[in-house]
Amino acid sequence: MDPKEQAEALAEQTLRGTRERLEALDSAPTVEHVAVFDTLHQELSGVLGALDQDANTSR
Repeated sequence: MDPKEQAEALAEQTLRGTRERLEALDSAPTVEHVAVFDTLHQELSGVLGALDQDANTSR
């Protein structure tokens, strides 16, 4: 799998997981939402950083 395909697969997997976790908030107490948002923010930032790094190294 080339780097572009890897990046696309990572983005798709991350998007799917994020959607599932956000949908699960419907049944979670509101007080738990902040922790989920914080975790998702950290994970998404990490994925975006990795994708950006991959894009910069493949130039």
